[in-house]
Amino acid sequence: MTTWLIVVYLAVFVGIALLIVRVKINPLVALLLGAIALGLGTGVSPAAVVDGLNEGFGQLMAEVGLLITLGVIMGVLMSSYGAVERIVGAIVSLFGRRGSPYAFGVTLSTVTPSIYYDVLLVVVAPIARRVALLSGRPVAALAGPVALGLAAGNALVIPGSAMLAYLGQLSLDPGALLVPGFALAIPAAVLTVWLYVLVIERFGWWSPERDEEPAAATGGAATVPAAGPDRTVSAGPSTAATATGVRQRELPSLLTAIAPLLVVLVLVVAGIVLPDLGVASPALDLLGAPVIALLAGALTALAVAVRRVGLEGQARIVENALETVGTILAVTAVAGSLGVVIAATGIEDVLSGLFAANRAIPLLVIWLVAATMRAAIGGQTVAGLTAIGIIGPVVADLGLSPALVILAAGAGGCFGGQFSDNAFWMFRSLFGLSTRGTLKTYTLAQSMLSVIALLLVLAADLVV
Repeated sequence: MTTWLIVVYLAVFVGIALLIVRVKINPLVALLLGAIALGLGTGVSPAAVVDGLNEGFGQLMAEVGLLITLGVIMGVLMSSYGAVERIVGAIVSLFGRRGSPYAFGVTLSTVTPSIYYDVLLVVVAPIARRVALLSGRPVAALAGPVALGLAAGNALVIPGSAMLAYLGQLSLDPGALLVPGFALAIPAAVLTVWLYVLVIERFGWWSPERDEEPAAATGGAATVPAAGPDRTVSAGPSTAATATGVRQRELPSLLTAIAPLLVVLVLVVAGIVLPDLGVASPALDLLGAPVIALLAGALTALAVAVRRVGLEGQARIVENALETVGTILAVTAVAGSLGVVIAATGIEDVLSGLFAANRAIPLLVIWLVAATMRAAIGGQTVAGLTAIGIIGPVVADLGLSPALVILAAGAGGCFGGQFSDNAFWMFRSLFGLSTRGTLKTYTLAQSMLSVIALLLVLAADLVV
């Protein structure tokens, strides 16, 4: 049964890839067909398969539906009054064309890990796309660093949500991983960005025609109303003087441009940090919740937009944003359906059993378990927790450093995110990529980070 389960799993995921990449079936349809085939092929009852499809869809919408919607609205509003261009200009001026990938990779893996993954993705993606367009680089050169930065920030440093879960499983104090986490994440991010950009740009492993959606590949995009009934703002590139239809002299100040982002970051960080400092109140619980923080950010962007384009202009902008949200939500939610069906097959228990007896090279085994689980079920946190769960009971007996155990699990949890990962589909939509292009960015960059982080952990084990 174990062998059959693995064979069916591999066959289904290869089939999903072929349907999307070769046959050009819409990802939503391909994921639904794959989930049904996986469930029925592994002995899940038809009724349970149907329940899993509905349950997964609903669960994911409950978790990220409002986050995505509010994030897209905020992003489109900011784009409409030139905020993205102002932020992009600051990044390019500060780091230069060559340094922009490192700016995103290192910043996301160190400065912003406390921000919820989905919130950060919908906020950062449009900025990274604009930096790529204005600096004349392929979008992959910025998308990859965003993907690896998000993964590292979630699983390798405090207070990333996956890292906090790992600490809880081994009952470790967060202080034990504060310095080691950053000591691993920073060099791992820098090395991975260097290697990734080398592959994408120097080796020419990127084809806009095949790796980006048609509108994104040509720099086009839907238009949104700007300051008046006869004007529009384009999300695509334009001249140096006007990147979104808003002339350079009309761009907002940098503080105004980043105000919506600052509101989100301050509220979410306050909601995480202040309770640990003994400050607690119902108001803080409300304002620190990600959905409320993003709502506050969207309202801040709305206020700026009203001031610059008027009430009617902002109404049309929000309507345009809601049209964009539909596709992102649908594909993301179906990935949730697939995740529930995967859980029903029992693949997690099978993989845990396969690795449980192999402790010859503990840190490598921990990484391998986490990497296999991430590729199988898509969840970064669950992947690392499974690996720690297998090796956790014998950490003391084997003389392992608990910090290195957690970092090895975190590194493995960064590997191979693909079709079963709902963030894969969010990333695809937000960056305007094809499925092939998302594999070359989201999957490749995070997998490179995973391997490089493992090598650094193994090197650290030699001297600890």
